[in-house]
Amino acid sequence: MKRVRIEYDGAYYHVSQRGNNHESIFLGDEEKNYYLKLLMKYKKQYSFKLLGYVLMDNHYHLLIQTGVEPLNKIMHRINSLYSRYYNKKNNRSGHVFSDRYAAGLIQDEHYLFSVLRYIHWNPVRAGLSLTAEDYKWSSDHVYRNNDDTLVDINFVLNIFSLNNTFSHETYRQMMKTASDDEESYEEMHLIGDESFRTSKKEDCNPIKELKDPLIGRKSLGNILSETGASADDIDLIKGGSRQRHLKLYKLSYVHAAVTEGYTFKETGRFIGISDTAVNKLISI
Repeated sequence: MKRVRIEYDGAYYHVSQRGNNHESIFLGDEEKNYYLKLLMKYKKQYSFKLLGYVLMDNHYHLLIQTGVEPLNKIMHRINSLYSRYYNKKNNRSGHVFSDRYAAGLIQDEHYLFSVLRYIHWNPVRAGLSLTAEDYKWSSDHVYRNNDDTLVDINFVLNIFSLNNTFSHETYRQMMKTASDDEESYEEMHLIGDESFRTSKKEDCNPIKELKDPLIGRKSLGNILSETGASADDIDLIKGGSRQRHLKLYKLSYVHAAVTEGYTFKETGRFIGISDTAVNKLISI
């Protein structure tokens, strides 16, 4: 029986997928570029954050924070479209990917950084490059070049510091070496400390599927939409914009989310602010 995944707004996931029978899923740069274009398109459509990636010849790794749309909908759409493209381009039929993608729910920012480093060092462990920055098809180079076109690098960098110079230097230091005690995250369903893994095991029981930690409450995406903010303003809010006219929407969102039972951390993470910032807003 397949393990049930825990899915809720704002969750971090390490996603990986291998080719069927360990065969290649990317035969060249054109196919890798096409997959990145799919990520770009559906990242906008499904409002998820892409925090990191690496494309290898026979598998890929993604680091994703979901929004309103569940992970399974995101991955089904992207993988099915890519499979159709790959088969047509290479005049073949049948499965491109092996069975089901692997997805590990990540506990918090500490493990988020560890998984990001794991992803970026994947080509080094495979013997394809000497350092993480030498490999072309990973998001390491976009962090180093401050390119937020596809990857939401500022979400990660701002956790380090709001000082751009300091946050980039912290990132580079973090990526210099792979941690000796870093685990292989590819097959881990729960990525966190022992307490986190123990507390979430019951939620993975195949008898029930947990769509939200508190059944019946509104999603954070719906709460934000109900503030009356336009689609453009919602994008600005979720992108961490500090424009003055957004403050009333943020206030309304924060009060409603906390009333609905979300923690300060969950509430803030969905719109890219800290739990401390949420605490300040809730007191206004």
